[in-house]
Amino acid sequence: MSVKKITVNCEPDNQSQMFLLVDFLNVAYRSFFAIRELSNSKGQPTNAIYGFIQSVRRWVDELKPTHVVILFDAETPKRRLDLLPTYKANRPPTPDALRSQLKILTDMFPLLGWPTALDPSEEADDLGAAIALAAARDQHQVRIASNDKDFLQIVGPRIKMLRGASREIVISDEAWLWERWSIQPSQVADFLALVGDSADNIPGAPGVGEKTASELMRRFGSLENLLKRLDEVSRPRLRESLREHSGRVRRNLELIRLHPVSPLPPPDAFRLQPACYEPLLETLAAMEFKTLYARYDDERRKTLAAQQGSLF
Repeated sequence: MSVKKITVNCEPDNQSQMFLLVDFLNVAYRSFFAIRELSNSKGQPTNAIYGFIQSVRRWVDELKPTHVVILFDAETPKRRLDLLPTYKANRPPTPDALRSQLKILTDMFPLLGWPTALDPSEEADDLGAAIALAAARDQHQVRIASNDKDFLQIVGPRIKMLRGASREIVISDEAWLWERWSIQPSQVADFLALVGDSADNIPGAPGVGEKTASELMRRFGSLENLLKRLDEVSRPRLRESLREHSGRVRRNLELIRLHPVSPLPPPDAFRLQPACYEPLLETLAAMEFKTLYARYDDERRKTLAAQQGSLF
């Protein structure tokens, strides 16, 4: 296994370490649907590009991360398709107006100074989990920008999620998870195995919704413990549904459980870098992003002035 990365050759600073992980497709889709009908004068749609850059810039300004990782999805792992051939089969094709922007965005990341990561054999959430857990083990803080519920499996004292729309972000952590579903991060995969996940075309156990799954997790602690003690489930229809579909929910658990990958590049591969201003400004001008152009041009001038000042 090898994780492909894009970095630019610039010196890191010495501030305390914070990792910002960005789920590329998730945030791109968010941006595409949050901003409508934005194109340049040549007819190139630009709404997803603009929204994505603005969102990440806002998080960088607020969180002051030392490391940024744009997480790319690879093809669906064979192990998940072997378990469920219809995994994610319900997803519609990427809209043409969005597809045309994804390549442009990808080419802009090294110019923006934002490292990227792709494991050809894993999905973005598996790769992101590996990076997040490794950073947390090294006592660093991690924020994950994604609406993917699977990441809730790893939230904790050092790992939190940025969920929601670009301007209405919800910080999702252990307290949020308990308030929402009354479960612990270690129970998220079990909980989702019971209710299913329509976004990934994973059917749950019939008759088990979020409220029921939450009650079952509080009482039995885990899916395995629940299935061993089905006779203790008092509602006959629920007990029989769980008994009849026990194979399904066990399969769901394997589908949903994150598989952190290893080995990973060294942490410095994901250091946030200064922008490469000249080519970046050319691209921003072509996209006709006046506000972003002005902001990065101002940064360029200040950086140049600081470099010139250091010579005297």
